[in-house]
Amino acid sequence: MRFKRADLPGFIIAMAAPPLLFLLFLRSFEVWHHQGTPLLGFMATNIAGAVATLAIFARFIRNWDIPLILLAVLAAAVAGVIWAQQSDNDGSGFATTLKWIALVDFLLLNLALGLQVLQNGLLPVLDRRDARKAAATEAEA
Repeated sequence: MRFKRADLPGFIIAMAAPPLLFLLFLRSFEVWHHQGTPLLGFMATNIAGAVATLAIFARFIRNWDIPLILLAVLAAAVAGVIWAQQSDNDGSGFATTLKWIALVDFLLLNLALGLQVLQNGLLPVLDRRDARKAAATEAEA
């Protein structure tokens, strides 16, 4: 398999996202002092697995505009929630709204990425397979 220019976002995602997401996890849940417990290794493995899956399928994402906008909105919402937690406004309506925005934005981000992977990755493979089957049936007849 040859690497293409479309693989560069996947490389960047694979290298930068796991440590940044793990730091976000440590900061969000204040689990810095769990050395010696299986929690940190378990969470690092889960985060790395999810990011590796995204990095693998990043080759099939052709339009990065919408996912990057959704990712920026998600980062802003997370920063707002962290600010609300630090300023003792965690139970306010503003903080709850930010949490809902982050949740809906995360779902939309997954939808935007998943639809592009299906459209640019899986559907062409299925179309080629159907074309091969049709050609084989036509050759037999």
